[in-house]
Amino acid sequence: MRKRHRTARWILSAVAPIAVACGARSPLREIDASDIDAGDVVDVVFFRDVPDGADACVPVRDNCGMAEVCSNGLDDNCNGSVDENCACEAGRVQSCFVGPPGRRNIGACRDGSQVCLMRGTWGDCVGGIGPRPDICNGADNVCNGCSQQLDCPIMCPSPGDARVRDGRPFADYALRGADFYAGPARSWNWEVRGGPCDSLSRLPSFALRNPTAQDATLHPRLSGDYTVTLTVTTAGGMRLGCSWIVHIEGPGLRVEMCYPENELRDLDLYLHRPNDRTQWYPESSTAMSPIPTASCGWHNCEAMIRGVGMDGNPLPRADWGYMRSALIECDSGPQGAQWRALGFCGNPRLDVDNNLNEGTGLPENINVDTPRDGESFRIMVQNFTGDIARPMVNIYCGGRRIATYGAPPDEVPRFTGRPGQQNVGAMWRPADVRVHVDVSGRTTGCDVTQLHPVGATTGYDVTQGNPRY
Repeated sequence: MRKRHRTARWILSAVAPIAVACGARSPLREIDASDIDAGDVVDVVFFRDVPDGADACVPVRDNCGMAEVCSNGLDDNCNGSVDENCACEAGRVQSCFVGPPGRRNIGACRDGSQVCLMRGTWGDCVGGIGPRPDICNGADNVCNGCSQQLDCPIMCPSPGDARVRDGRPFADYALRGADFYAGPARSWNWEVRGGPCDSLSRLPSFALRNPTAQDATLHPRLSGDYTVTLTVTTAGGMRLGCSWIVHIEGPGLRVEMCYPENELRDLDLYLHRPNDRTQWYPESSTAMSPIPTASCGWHNCEAMIRGVGMDGNPLPRADWGYMRSALIECDSGPQGAQWRALGFCGNPRLDVDNNLNEGTGLPENINVDTPRDGESFRIMVQNFTGDIARPMVNIYCGGRRIATYGAPPDEVPRFTGRPGQQNVGAMWRPADVRVHVDVSGRTTGCDVTQLHPVGATTGYDVTQGNPRY
């Protein structure tokens, strides 16, 4: 990605030489990869079209101001930063837009996201799609409401386009080249950029099959936004391109955990039974014997129950009084065949345990598909390896990421303890989550409270060898 140059005002750069005219104000030109990097926000010199008649379009106002307005996710003073120096609650995530405020959600422009840092101010706005030089690709790339995209050889989608539907975690998502370009082509190339976990792990949070074919398949393993880029080389040798965002979401409450050591260390994610304060493990226990009814985790929430009780029998499946979920919620996941054999999806449910055996390098996630209004859940990450690890937890509520903890530069410090054969190891309790559910059963939001060490108002709640709630 090119380095972003910050200026006192957003300026639009001149369009490169015209190859073929296609519409009154949308010249067609050959592109390179830099033109379609959705994460980049280029500096462009703002221009206004010369009115060509009574029906001439009036571009939206940029609405740049003299000062930043906090908590609106906008670059109000148009200096290239969003909500800079604004106070916020550490770990919270908000939608943000890097571009003139008046162009938010206009044309191809789409929000990114930013995380509140531990110091209490917003981090960088990442992802999303900002204003770019206009090319003839079917989208208003300048995001001023006046881009005329007539007779373009490629028709790129903008937010809300019916060709770009939302997807589900672990479910195949079809990418069809003919939806965007119908002419003859020498070559096709698909690229995908994932969300926050992809910045930590060597392995991506998705699989992309047939990336050089006209039709490709995206297999997302996590929730969130995936940026898709299509590049087509026409029969005449011209390169055309599009970038857009595919949103992936699951229902209810979804907690995801990833870490850079995921090919070497076995960390475990737990979600505590709602409205209950039972400690996670018995006193003087090892990491292999969590209290069966206290939480959802590797021991009682996968398709195949692996936890064993004191009597040597498998533990009962976690049962918090919810209806079992339909197979569509889990049958395309890593344990899909096992869930299909059972005929239902667990609720709550752990989709995969990154135990370096059945899963290696994969992020872990726990789902509560149909929580009840007002229920409160505590999250815990356990490290029983005896080695340092740096986990990150993302919390999704009703399909939207609302909080992230442990992301750089705010990694969990000194997250290690004695090996699990000796005691319960290190435990990190990131947050409590209280869900809001409407009368139809749809999760509409969550209140998240970060947890700190006992008696403290800052820092991460990390213990060694202590199974307390």
